[in-house]
Parts: sequence; C-alpha cells; structure tokens
Amino acid sequence: MRGYISEIWGWDDKWQEIDFSAHFVPRDITLVHKERELVGYSHVENRGDQLFIRMIVVHPHHQRKGIGSKLLESAIASGNEQSKSIELEVFKINDEAKKFYERHGFNVEDETASSYVMGLMPNTELE
Repeated sequence: MRGYISEIWGWDDKWQEIDFSAHFVPRDITLVHKERELVGYSHVENRGDQLFIRMIVVHPHHQRKGIGSKLLESAIASGNEQSKSIELEVFKINDEAKKFYERHGFNVEDETASSYVMGLMPNTELE
C-alpha cells in the first residue's frame, strides 16, 4: 500500500506507526501463510451493525492465486452469518482493487477526495 499512500499523501513513517497501533486488534486480523512465509492478511473491524474491511493485502508474488478472494469471501460469509453489511474504502487510483471488489458484489456508495466507499448488503436469502 506504500506506493498508493505515497502518491496520494506522501509517506510518513511516524503517522503510519501511530495509525497502525491505534487500529491493531489481533482478533480482527487473519493471516495467510504459505509454508513459513506470510503471503497475505485481512483486517476486518466489527463496527456494531456493520463490518468494515480496513485492509486486504496479498504479497505481489502471491497475487492472482485466489488468496485475496478467499480472504474477502471469508469476510462476506461473516457478514452474512451476522446479517451485517460490509463497507470498505478503496483508493481511486487503485482501479484493479476497485474491480476486484465489484466482481465480488460491492458497489460504490460514496466517495472521499482519495477513495471510493464501497458496500455490500448481507445476503439474507436462504440457501
């Protein structure tokens, strides 16, 4: 994410450390390992009546292998089980990520100066 953040706002190590520490809740984080290598993770916050995807990241060498989809599908399943909508923000300059979320049913609901706010309602249909 550093490349996108640097392009939009410029990189500030101290701000990144403070923001990460302020939002770091281990129970909200899922790690994906291949053998002993960390290849991806997701950070999904429970915000009462909604889940918020703070981050889904997959190491570039492991992208396009279904890891991000599995992480996102897990968050979607959790939202459906809890009957909660899911929201996330994606940088406007990250068109590939926006398309990824759209393929999984997310729609743009709002925007900020730098991001699209995307959402997905829970699937309340019985399977």
